Amino acid sequence: MQNLLRILALCGASLMLTTVHCQAATLSFSLETAGNSIRVGDVFAIDLVAHDLFAADSSDELLAFGLNSASSISGLVEFQGSTINPLFSDDSLLVNLHAAGSAFPGIISDASTALAFNLATLHFKALVAGQVTLAIASDLSDFNQGLIFLNQGPMGINASRSFDITAVPLPGALVMFISGVVVSLGGFRRKRG
Repeated sequence: MQNLLRILALCGASLMLTTVHCQAATLSFSLETAGNSIRVGDVFAIDLVAHDLFAADSSDELLAFGLNSASSISGLVEFQGSTINPLFSDDSLLVNLHAAGSAFPGIISDASTALAFNLATLHFKALVAGQVTLAIASDLSDFNQGLIFLNQGPMGINASRSFDITAVPLPGALVMFISGVVVSLGGFRRKRG
């Protein structure tokens, strides 16, 4: 009887560990950038990275992806274009999306794609100072959006990140010039009066 209890306890522990491991490996996305300081007028790049791309099925192939980006406040940033991972053909203009690519044969699970895989780099220009959230949200009713695998249905791409865009500070020489002009104008008014 005691052996039976031990076997049941080990089976239960094994089941719990398997469940925890399965939950830990889920497909997710992040928007990553090299620098945190973004000023008005800067063109900056954001990498769209897929984590655990083949978590659902390690024998599957990624055939294509497509996405559009959006900002929380229009007018703060302007989409400039995208650079697609060179393993894909760039189909962005063909399907009228901010970033889209296809690969035949598809991308398979290996050491370079298992943990973190850069799908595309999106380029934006900062127009006005303020805080903006950039988001990727797939519209799966559009055949060209999301991740398209060989053996699975389409999967949505969802990621967002907030950025602070700061104003460009005036150079010290310009500040001194402006204050000199103001003082000169003040002196000029006194002489005339």
